[in-house]
Amino acid sequence: MAILDQFSVLLFDMNGTFMFGEDRFGASEDFYTTYHSVGGVTLTPAQVSAGIRGCYEGMLGICRSSESYDDFPSLAEGLRRYADVPDGELSRLEQVFTLHERGSVPPDYAALLRRLSQTHQLGLVTNIWARKEAWLSEFERAGIADVFTCRIFSSDSRSIKPSPTLFRRALQSFPADSRVLFIGDSLHRDIMPAKALELATAWISTSGEVSPYADFILPSLLAIEAKTPNTALEPTPTAP
Repeated sequence: MAILDQFSVLLFDMNGTFMFGEDRFGASEDFYTTYHSVGGVTLTPAQVSAGIRGCYEGMLGICRSSESYDDFPSLAEGLRRYADVPDGELSRLEQVFTLHERGSVPPDYAALLRRLSQTHQLGLVTNIWARKEAWLSEFERAGIADVFTCRIFSSDSRSIKPSPTLFRRALQSFPADSRVLFIGDSLHRDIMPAKALELATAWISTSGEVSPYADFILPSLLAIEAKTPNTALEPTPTAP
């Protein structure tokens, strides 16, 4: 039986699943050019870089602690805590951070999501640090603004995956007897917490690595339309 025929609801992670080029916070990124593009003129390139990098590294450290899973700060809070710049520039740096955090949806992935929405109910459960409006604009650009029955962004609350909170919130949008498959690329933040809630799981494992927490292994989301299982879609052993 084809993988899609087994489920009525498909829940998706976003980054690394159908959005790519996100989280551009490396040392070589030109944050000042982005700052200038959104009207910034007050800060120096060094101040902008230190503010964005400091916020990213500080919040990254927090998100690795289990104590933060249901008490994660907003981006505005992170910038106030980690960016040593005048208060009047914090909102501008928030725009810069957002533009570097957001990725884009390639046309073939957008087309896939539109096709899937014709046969299944779709939901989104994703971690982002900035406010969601920039991602909603990208969904509009890609033509997928209306494909999701529910869209759960972590920045709407203080919870982040792998907390079960966001998953449970998404499940409330569907009938209790729905056959749900969760699809994501992070074993720790997507697959393991979804499996703990007794959801079926499809892990996007570009390396081909397997896990007992994943019911299916996908080389990419595009493989989910395969008519019959192949080696990339074989169920993995059940977790003990």
